[in-house]
Amino acid sequence: MGYTHYHTRNAKNKGSAFMFGKLALDAKAIIAEAEKRGIAIRGYDGTGEPEFTEGYFRLNGDANEGLDYETFAWEALPQQQDWEREHYIASGRNPDQIFDFCKTAYKPYDTVVCAILIRAKVIYGDLVEVRSDGDWNAGWQAGRELYEAVFSEEAPSPFVGELV
Repeated sequence: MGYTHYHTRNAKNKGSAFMFGKLALDAKAIIAEAEKRGIAIRGYDGTGEPEFTEGYFRLNGDANEGLDYETFAWEALPQQQDWEREHYIASGRNPDQIFDFCKTAYKPYDTVVCAILIRAKVIYGDLVEVRSDGDWNAGWQAGRELYEAVFSEEAPSPFVGELV
């Protein structure tokens, strides 16, 4: 177990190409601001540059400094696995969900992951649900501040039913 952020998307409506493109551009802006603040963001394996394609983007912390952990990825059109649908049906939950998560272990790149998840909720709205082991008022504070620096607006909580 570890400090983890979770996001769930609707398998029947994953959002549009516009939404993905907007989030990818905004993620690049978040990364640029984070790097100005001394947070090194690397590719999926903790080396090189973050990856941005037409189908996904992936990032991690800096492996050379021991600041990487698990890859954070966002896909334009994620695919639901057969086992996911079966699991959701068996557990009495909505079977039309695609689940993903990223353990960050509180590494510095966690700030970027939080800011991107806040932005994803703003862009995708009800098409994405965000949960976390972290608390909005404490664990997500640095991500909120990064979001606010990039977008010049108060960071809205991405959590359903969260009292702020």
